[in-house]
Amino acid sequence: MRRAWPAAAGTVATVAMLGAGYAAAGTLGLVVAADLLAVLAARPPAAQPAGRAGPGGGQRGQAAAIRWLPARWRQIRRRRAADRAGEAGFPSYRKIRSDLSWAMVSMRHHDLVVRPLLARLAGSELAQRHRIDLAADPERAERLVGADLWPLIDPGRPPATGDEPGPDLPTLTRIVARLEQL
Repeated sequence: MRRAWPAAAGTVATVAMLGAGYAAAGTLGLVVAADLLAVLAARPPAAQPAGRAGPGGGQRGQAAAIRWLPARWRQIRRRRAADRAGEAGFPSYRKIRSDLSWAMVSMRHHDLVVRPLLARLAGSELAQRHRIDLAADPERAERLVGADLWPLIDPGRPPATGDEPGPDLPTLTRIVARLEQL
């Protein structure tokens, strides 16, 4: 029982630290908290003689990890600032980017979120350039879009119910390129 207590306390402290990092700064806070935990794990055990290397690389490994942590923090902050600056002129960019990334993970998400967006874009282009009503003449729309890509745009297809992955990035890129060509 005495030996289980330190392990349980360490697990609780780890979960608390990761949770606090996530609550404070979202994903960035979670990454920083995990980095800090990695630095602490690299520390050699207190009972070990000073000259021997521990399992995490000893004192030399710990010093390298401590120097690495602030550099990693600055890198993540610069990337987030650049993302925010790029999104400032286009407020829905973050939502579309998130939706597209989730569409690749789940076909159901693609069908419920991304496909309606693609169908609206296709419907607009087909109506404007070819005078085709997507809802009234889906066969003609399918011929123009292409039979291989049509199921990923077709607004009349029922959504997926399973856990299969959605279309990959090259397929999504082909859809967008095809819509631009219409």
